Amino acid sequence: MIHKKKFYFIRHGQTDYNTSDLKVDHGDVPLNLVGIYQAQAIEPTIASLRVKSICYSSLRRAKETKEIISTQIEAKHYEIAKLDECSMQVWADMTACGVDAHKRGPPHVKAFMEQALAGINQALSCEGPVLVVAHGGIHWAICCLMEIDQHNWIIDNCLPIYFSFSEGRWKAKKIT
Repeated sequence: MIHKKKFYFIRHGQTDYNTSDLKVDHGDVPLNLVGIYQAQAIEPTIASLRVKSICYSSLRRAKETKEIISTQIEAKHYEIAKLDECSMQVWADMTACGVDAHKRGPPHVKAFMEQALAGINQALSCEGPVLVVAHGGIHWAICCLMEIDQHNWIIDNCLPIYFSFSEGRWKAKKIT
């Protein structure tokens, strides 16, 4: 169960692997020039959110995004390794299982879903509002765990999302 606390989420900026046709694990890679530009472009929007805590993946592309988008924010920063991205195999199997991935997925998918749950709950234990800077796999996993509807679980780089809980269910909304 995810803590019922509103928060913001942003996927890191673009990397060279995000634009490649190669579907391989890409490890700890940096942002490319487009990713840096994406983060710079979204920085004013992020500054307007008045977050108190920024929780981010330990992977370089998330850290770089966090550094760029938080230049005007006075918030505490927390690195959370449980917000790290999944492997391509987990991604393929998780998305193939769809909305029931956390229930009927193979053991490696269930392990990643548990990691994502622990990571988001650790982030939500920080002073809010919280901004989470992580990855597409984490976003997909938490949307699945929250049973989000009317929202695309696969998001673009540097697209901020607002998550809230009301009327007995989670909701997600793109911030533009």
